[in-house]
Amino acid sequence: MKLQASDLQDPFAIVKREYGVSIPVMTQKDALEKAAQLRKNLSKVRKIPLSDTAALLDKCARLWLNYNFREKPVKVLSEITNQSVELTNLELESTMKMLLRENIEATVTSELGSPSILDEWIPSEHGETKRESRGIVFHNISGNAFVVIPVSIAMGLLSKNCNLVKVSKDEPFFAYAFFKSLCQIDDSVKDRLTVGYFDSSNSGIYETIIKESNCVVHWGGIESEKAISSLCTKYHVKLISHGPKISFEVIDDIPDSEDQVAEKVAVDMTAWEQKACFSPRILFVNKRLNPERFAESLATSLQQLTKKFPKKYSTAWNSIKTIQDRQLCIEKYGLTSGIKSYTSFNADYTILLLNGMPEREDINHCFYRFIFICPYDDFQEVEDWVGTNIRPYLQTMGYAGNNENFINDMAEAGVTTITQPGEMALRKPGISHDGFSNLTELTYAVSRQSE
Repeated sequence: MKLQASDLQDPFAIVKREYGVSIPVMTQKDALEKAAQLRKNLSKVRKIPLSDTAALLDKCARLWLNYNFREKPVKVLSEITNQSVELTNLELESTMKMLLRENIEATVTSELGSPSILDEWIPSEHGETKRESRGIVFHNISGNAFVVIPVSIAMGLLSKNCNLVKVSKDEPFFAYAFFKSLCQIDDSVKDRLTVGYFDSSNSGIYETIIKESNCVVHWGGIESEKAISSLCTKYHVKLISHGPKISFEVIDDIPDSEDQVAEKVAVDMTAWEQKACFSPRILFVNKRLNPERFAESLATSLQQLTKKFPKKYSTAWNSIKTIQDRQLCIEKYGLTSGIKSYTSFNADYTILLLNGMPEREDINHCFYRFIFICPYDDFQEVEDWVGTNIRPYLQTMGYAGNNENFINDMAEAGVTTITQPGEMALRKPGISHDGFSNLTELTYAVSRQSE
């Protein structure tokens, strides 16, 4: 089947058509002017009490938790992200709950120790301590999962920085809509936050912005991370990198029923259509648990979950790509190690049970409810594959089991978050992100010694 140009949707056109606005496009001159204006505002921004920013974010979160307010934006997001309205609504609700006052206060306390340390000097063993904002922060936003947008912006505001946010061409809408909702509550937020877009191929704008920044928060792929890292090194700018990450799930014990565990894994696979860094791309199941039966149970769970959170097929390519990837893997592993497939008749879900481990390149097929199940006899098989293939990119491990040695081994290998199945997309207040705390990284400690 030959795809037509109309099959490939333009996110900017969708925003214009469905929402009636054009996303601001920055030139190099615009970037310089915005950075200069933000720098002028730094002094007064640093005087804003943290409680005022927490109140602003809380009000904004409650605005988005109102279904009537978010109904139209959700439809736009659904079109751009190729996710159903039902799934997009669920994701948006869980994202905004993170910004409620009680969760913000818990995050600040967990990450910085004291909610007052950004506002005033705090007594310490050596005298007094305070944390200061870094200054101008450039946020380079990825388009894979819109959860990173309010997280990045909220951390930038709470840390008393002035923030310049570049949206992704793949999903340029939500950062702009979130920015506008903040302005609706308090228009002065423009003094410390600006949102826009520019073509990533324009290295001149990147260099201009990074040169004028004190810190860069990067969300994105390997190539953009390399380019931004090089510029940050050149201009001695602090880099906070949330680069490409890969997550996985291990089922070593089934404390409840097999169906319940399978339902939880299905939830992990469905959230964000596996496009988030914390989404499982591969599932390891102990052979003594009967991986074939677990695969059947997972297929049933995905089939049921699809009724509640259906897959969205915006274009013909959305289904063709999944089915092509499915067939490619079936043929590839069917000729070598062996494979069994548990799939929907369409592209709703794909479970491929291997007789061994996949090649590293093939987990790049694992999006939109597509997963490999790999049986193992010993933890060492899992550790060897993870260490050899995805060690530099490790993030979250969903784990059903109670082997402390294995948990410690995976922590030492580079896993930064360990959860129960069904909770891989859940981030509780104060949990580290990629092994560090954003508020800590976005500020620096000042120590005041006393006699």
